[in-house]
Amino acid sequence: MNRLEALQRELKRRKAVLSFPDFLDYLDPNYSRQWFHTIIAQKCQDLLLDRLPTPRLMVFVPPQHGKSEIVSRKFPAWALGYNPRLKVVGASYASSLAQGFSRTIQRTIDSEEYNEVFPRTFLNSQNISTDAKRGYLRNIDIFETVGFGGFYRAVGVGGGLTGTPADLGIIDDPVKDALEAASTTYRENVWNWYTDVFLTRLHNNSKQCLIMTRWHEDDLAGRLLAREPEKWTVVRIPAIREDLEDPEDPREIGEALWEERHSKERLLDVEQRSPRTFASLYQQRPTVDGGNIIKKEWFGRISHGEFERIRRGNEAFVFFLDTAYTDKATNDPTGIISTCKIGNDLYITHAQKVNLKFPDLIKFIPTYVRDHGYSPRSTIRIEPKANGKSVVQQLRTTTQLNVTETPPPTDSKETRLNAASPTVESGRVILVDGAWNELFTEEVCGFPSKPHDEFVDVLCYAIDYHLDSPYKAIDLGRIARAIGR
Repeated sequence: MNRLEALQRELKRRKAVLSFPDFLDYLDPNYSRQWFHTIIAQKCQDLLLDRLPTPRLMVFVPPQHGKSEIVSRKFPAWALGYNPRLKVVGASYASSLAQGFSRTIQRTIDSEEYNEVFPRTFLNSQNISTDAKRGYLRNIDIFETVGFGGFYRAVGVGGGLTGTPADLGIIDDPVKDALEAASTTYRENVWNWYTDVFLTRLHNNSKQCLIMTRWHEDDLAGRLLAREPEKWTVVRIPAIREDLEDPEDPREIGEALWEERHSKERLLDVEQRSPRTFASLYQQRPTVDGGNIIKKEWFGRISHGEFERIRRGNEAFVFFLDTAYTDKATNDPTGIISTCKIGNDLYITHAQKVNLKFPDLIKFIPTYVRDHGYSPRSTIRIEPKANGKSVVQQLRTTTQLNVTETPPPTDSKETRLNAASPTVESGRVILVDGAWNELFTEEVCGFPSKPHDEFVDVLCYAIDYHLDSPYKAIDLGRIARAIGR
């Protein structure tokens, strides 16, 4: 190593002492640190150094995106180097997983690179299981920093922490899988352990870090945010960016979080197969069981063959669109549904979302409607917000399609969906079986918890158009006059 290389390494070493993100690079120069890894690492550092608005941090990241490597394996090592007197508790759904974190942290502290950065922090060279041997403890459950008395304690959710005060408590995924998350009993057990065991080990200046993927609205994170949202700093990083709320997210809307490891194509395939799982685990937005305003079981279901049998053949397909405004920075989805009224019921024959800029959208719409039953009696009804007016004008200019604007709504989406819900509950809205069913119901039934609501808009428009404006206010005076009272 020449003098310049030595100086560069020394500079990196000094930066690693003071910066957790730089520490990650120093430990492994080949570490593929992504922009969101930097955000997570920086938030952990800010938590430890009292630079966050609250001393409690939640980090929601999709599975297999490196969150545990940063927060549960490397952060405790850096924290104990920065402050070797620190007392840390690391918890997970199983003691074996927590113990695995402990072993990795110990290997990191034993490494040559770590010793270069934090020479004061080291562990007993021998395995010491009990205090009776009068040495600094070191085993898979607990290890202590020699000469300082700081420690790391590993525990599974449900395990005891008696006599273990903590300056920093890290909980990494308190539930193992969907089966545990769906269990009311298990969620209650996690909550009881958190309140009766974990919290009792903390003091006034203790820091908490909860890192997890969201399985259920009533999981540990959900309960804490429902009870004390002001006490937590929340970092939510979805697998696919869906809005522009987070200024730290450099992605455009619709872009995958880590394309090289988890491509957008693969993520959309996951969403297609299980929208609920995708919304929870990958987008960190779990859906209330059964739905919020609209319940899934309220929608009628019919096979495509049965739908064709009950049609007389003269019913016109009507299409409803909620088009997205697009520019160079964004690419919001456009929602479109194909509908048909038979008797007194509304049939939704297809629903789709597309992420297309204006020229491609103009090409897509004619193809879509013709593939889904457009006839000379059909109408394409487009919401006039965002670029809706422009879409209507362009289609009228370049095609022979019957295109019109829907009347602009005067009430909020929530008001309209609440008013339309009795119509759905009565079984008058029927879905023709298709792969699109689950994605459609996940969004509609997840409203207002879901980040997108294109299908909510077009559903309300379709019900209003086909079923006599069910969500408009009832004029009791007009009805009284009509019946002569």
